Amino acid sequence: MLAGAGALFLTAPAAAHHSYALFDHNKLTSLVGTVKEFKWANPHVYLMMDVKKADGTIEEWALVGSSPNMMSRWGWNAADIKVGDQLTVDAFRAVDGKPIGQLSAVFFPSGKVLLDPGGKPGEELASGPSNLPSKPQGEAYK
Repeated sequence: MLAGAGALFLTAPAAAHHSYALFDHNKLTSLVGTVKEFKWANPHVYLMMDVKKADGTIEEWALVGSSPNMMSRWGWNAADIKVGDQLTVDAFRAVDGKPIGQLSAVFFPSGKVLLDPGGKPGEELASGPSNLPSKPQGEAYK
């Protein structure tokens, strides 16, 4: 299982670096889980989470974000997320249904919200997010 999850983690970044076509931008999903790993490094930030499914089983998700440089312009920093944190994440799911996704937003128990700038238009990229959602916008993952 871990080898399979590791393979997903290694393949997602390469595909995501060249194209976000790997992800279905019509399938925003809300995931609730525990942070296993948070990697703040170029070319993309990565978040690994254990997500509990409706049947009680745990599924490991690999989530890709924008570059650390771009994310820092939007208020992120490397210390925002720590292993063991309980988070809700909105992410665009993989087209093939695998447990990988493109970060859209992270919701912290404190009420703090961070958006990922990936795929936003140039003006908004430069100025940062114009409005933050107060709650997850995706369909709950089951």
